[in-house]
Amino acid sequence: MRYLKFKMLAGGYPNFRFPSGLIEEVDLQDFCNKEEERLALSVETQFETYPSNIPMESLEGHEIAVLSKSQLSGCQFVLRFIRITNGKRVKTFEIKSDEHFLKQGNPKVYNITENEDIKPQDKIPKFYLYEIWNYLEQLDILYRGESLAKVYHEVTSHAYSSFLIECYKERSLDWISFLGISQSEKILELYRLLDISRRSLGLELDRLPISLERELKMFRDIRNPLKKRIKRNYENPEDEDIRLLSDIGLCIYYNNHININSLESEIIQREVLEEFKNRGYYIRNEHLLMNHANPIEINWIPGIPSVNTIRKVVYRTAKDIAPFETGLVNSQLQYEGYYGIFESLTDIELVSKLNKQVGIKYWGMGRASIIRALRKQLEKRGIDTSSISGEKTFSLKYCVVLDNKKLVRLGEIPENRLMLILKAYLRKCYPDCKLGELRIINYDLDKLQFTVSVHNTLYEIPINDLLKKKREMKAL
Repeated sequence: MRYLKFKMLAGGYPNFRFPSGLIEEVDLQDFCNKEEERLALSVETQFETYPSNIPMESLEGHEIAVLSKSQLSGCQFVLRFIRITNGKRVKTFEIKSDEHFLKQGNPKVYNITENEDIKPQDKIPKFYLYEIWNYLEQLDILYRGESLAKVYHEVTSHAYSSFLIECYKERSLDWISFLGISQSEKILELYRLLDISRRSLGLELDRLPISLERELKMFRDIRNPLKKRIKRNYENPEDEDIRLLSDIGLCIYYNNHININSLESEIIQREVLEEFKNRGYYIRNEHLLMNHANPIEINWIPGIPSVNTIRKVVYRTAKDIAPFETGLVNSQLQYEGYYGIFESLTDIELVSKLNKQVGIKYWGMGRASIIRALRKQLEKRGIDTSSISGEKTFSLKYCVVLDNKKLVRLGEIPENRLMLILKAYLRKCYPDCKLGELRIINYDLDKLQFTVSVHNTLYEIPINDLLKKKREMKAL
C-alpha cells in the first residue's frame, strides 16, 4: 500500500476517532489538492456522507478513500478507493473485514415455533467482538466470552443493578429512573451494538433477549403505582399480562410494588414469583420475600437461574406505612396507612374496627380509605363477608360478629350467644341495672326486646347498640 496517510477536512465530520498517526486534519484548499502521499478521506454512514457539500468537480482526477462506518456503533465495515473521472466515482480497490456480515452466503435464520424454548448461544461476529469487550471493560463487566445471549444477560443485569442501587434511596423504583444513572449512555450504546451484532447473524429480533430500548418502551406502558400515588385521585394500576414481560421486566414490575402497603401490590408480587417458578427459576430464600418489602434481582447458581433479594440494598422486614400529612392527602396514601395499621390487628380487633363504621352518616376520602383498608384486610385473611357484601356492594348497616372465619350479622346469631353480648352491654352502659332474671323476648336485624324480672318491664334497644355501646334503651 503506497498511501501512508489520509487527510480529513477540519470540522467536516462527526465525533469520530481515528489513529492520529494515519489521519491529518486540513483546510478546504488542502483537502481538494491532489497529492500522491495523502488521500482525501470521505466517511459514509447510515445517515449522511461526510464531509458534505464538497463539489465533485473540485476532486476531478483525484483518488479518494471512502470509509463505510456506523455512526451508532463506530464499527468500520469497508474501505474503498475511488477515482473521480468525468464527475463519476469509479472504484479501484476495496478492503473488507473477513468477518464482515455482508459476505457471500445466506445468514443463519431461526425458524422457531411458538412452543419452542430457545436459549440462543450464537457467537458474536469477530468483527464486533473487540468493540463489545471494550464497552464491557468500561462498564466494569468482567466477561470475555463470545456468547451473544450471555452478553445480553450480563449487560442487562448490570444496568438493572446500577439503576436499582442509585434509585432505591428515594424509593423511586421505576425503570425510567435508569436514564438518570451515570452509565446509562454507555449501556444504551452497547445495546445498539448488540442489536447490530445479532442482525449480522440473521437472528429474529423477537426471539432473542429483548433489547434495552424495546424494554424501555415496554416498561413505559406499565403503570407505575408510585407515580399514581402523587395524584389526588387514585387509580388502580391496570392489570398487566405478566407472561408477556421479559425476565428482567418481571423483576422491575415486582420492585415497583415493594413500597406500596396494599393487598393489590402483594397479589401482583405473588403472581410475579409464580411466573418465575413457571419459567424454571429457583426462588432463593423465598421466606425473605413474604413481607414483600425487598427488591429482587436475577442471579445464576451454576447452571440454574435464580431470583433472590438484592444484597447491595439493606434488608427491610416490613413495608413503609404511609405518613398522614397535613392538608390535602392522597387517598391512596391514606389507604396504605390504614392498611398498614390494620395489619397488626387480630381478626377480632379488625371486626371491631368494622363495627365502629356502622351507622356513621358522613362520607369522605378519609372514611373511604378506612373502609377500603378494612375490606382488603378481610379479603387477605380469607374472612367470608357474604352476609354484608356482594360483588359490587359493601353494607355498613348492621354490626357483625366473627364466627369461624365468617361475618354474621348480630340479628342472625343464636339467642344464647346474643344473651352474653346483651349482659356485657348492660354492665357497661347501665351498671346500676339489676339484671335479675334476664329474658330475650324478640329480636331481628334492627332491634332487640327483653325483660328484667325485677322490674317486669319490656325494654327495646337498636340491636347494633349492643356492640356500639350506646345508651339508647327505652321501656315499652
